[in-house]
Amino acid sequence: MIFKTSEIIEQQLTLSQRSQSHAAYAVFAWDSFFSLKQQIVMVWNTPPLAGEIFAVNWQWNTLVPFQLNMNWLVPEAHCQQAISKWIVPEPQQTMLEMQWSQAAAKNQQITVKLHIGEQLATEIALSYTNIQSQGDNKTVAWAPHAARWVCSSKYVPPVGKVTLRFSEPWINSTSPTQLRFTASPNVCYWDDGGGLIDANPPLPTIDFKIPIEPQIRRSYLMQPQISCVRVSDGVAVVLKSVSISQSRSQWASSGSLAFSSRIDAERAANELLKISINGYDFYLLCESPSESKAFGKTSYSATGRGRLATLASPNRKAINYVNVVSRSFIGLMADIVANTGWTVASQITDYPVPANAFSYAAKTPAEAINMMANSIGAMLDVNDETQTITVIPQWPVVPWNTASAIPDVILHDGVILEFNERIDIRPDANAVFVRGEQQGVAAKVKRFGTAGDNFAADIVDKLITDNQAARMRATAELANAGNKVQNSIRAKVMADLPPMRPGMLIGVRKGAEVFKSVCESFSISGSVNESTGIVTVNQTVTLLRNEVAA
Repeated sequence: MIFKTSEIIEQQLTLSQRSQSHAAYAVFAWDSFFSLKQQIVMVWNTPPLAGEIFAVNWQWNTLVPFQLNMNWLVPEAHCQQAISKWIVPEPQQTMLEMQWSQAAAKNQQITVKLHIGEQLATEIALSYTNIQSQGDNKTVAWAPHAARWVCSSKYVPPVGKVTLRFSEPWINSTSPTQLRFTASPNVCYWDDGGGLIDANPPLPTIDFKIPIEPQIRRSYLMQPQISCVRVSDGVAVVLKSVSISQSRSQWASSGSLAFSSRIDAERAANELLKISINGYDFYLLCESPSESKAFGKTSYSATGRGRLATLASPNRKAINYVNVVSRSFIGLMADIVANTGWTVASQITDYPVPANAFSYAAKTPAEAINMMANSIGAMLDVNDETQTITVIPQWPVVPWNTASAIPDVILHDGVILEFNERIDIRPDANAVFVRGEQQGVAAKVKRFGTAGDNFAADIVDKLITDNQAARMRATAELANAGNKVQNSIRAKVMADLPPMRPGMLIGVRKGAEVFKSVCESFSISGSVNESTGIVTVNQTVTLLRNEVAA
């Protein structure tokens, strides 16, 4: 700060302190002219055990620590300490500006009185006459720097190994070989801001997966419940038993129902039913009602299919179809189910299908989209609640990669009621030829890391019109090859153990090991005992995994 003065300026700071019979007195006086002469006179007298320490230390470096320590002693064993610490990174972002302008004859007085102990008072009085300069700017900057792109011409070595490819042959070259890296002005990276603690921490991806694993308890208290209502008007239908099952080869679930009375059977006939089993909802289109009579006993039952049966016979007529324009694979599916209330989603790699490459005859929409999914080694995962059809691979995790995959559900001995295992003998293969028909591609696909010398049966399909389609269909064929271990597991349905679905990767704790298998099929059943009213609910899953060679 530079002061411009036109007259002698005198300032006096008086500090008086009295404690019992002791007194402290300090006088600061100075005058200044163009020569800026200063005179300081300090006189004081303090009693024993009274002292004042004022220390200010600072550094200015890449990381700027600033520390202010104030320690002092006052009579009667009083001690106070104030410490302020902060760290400010080198780039500065926030600025605080203070500006003021004062006239030539302004006075200001600040009085502070403190009472500590017995009649101990301190008074500070400040008075001054301001100089004739106007405007004083103080700047204080702190806080993390803003996010920005940082560009540099310095060479940034890549992470990992560096592969060098020489386009010209090496002839009569001197040794050693010199490599010169030319600086590039286009080396930039994104700095997301922040200081020592990141102000914008990178968020975890939303597609991370945490397995569902029931807690291990000493005992499990079960309160199974079964309820059924008619979707059209919410009328309740009383059931004696229900069974629902589905496999990867089915496009809709199938089920069987046993009703408690003739009235309930009539209410459910040809209606869409919503069945809740332990809080999980299932939908069945009640079809083929039946009646059985015996001596002194009459029973009513029916079979049904999932909600996707509304797009199958007899609810929809079979038609012929040819794609007259070029469409993507998922686009073709969306055209088939257009204006039906159903939507199509995808978890596969979409690809183009040329015009007139795909056609079918005498198929309903449900049969057509199921045929399309099977053509590329996929399956249909149907959400009856939202009427969404999701196309997923038949093997979301191929059998040779299950060791490093994260399962969807993990089962342990506490929830497994029954466990069966058998070996399914199948021919092995590590390569397969896949090709289209009139329009398409031909490809040899082999398992990575194998010789590719053991071929499966050739695959020919009209929807193999792209390398992505050939890869997906070949992956499914090679995953189906080889001996499999088939497990059948029966378990309960609980809040932390939902019904398992085909295509899930299931982990099973067998001793100290956890083996992982793909769910081939599942079934859930519930029944009500007629004499005691006890409700029993179980689910059974069939799992497939590769046999480990001895």
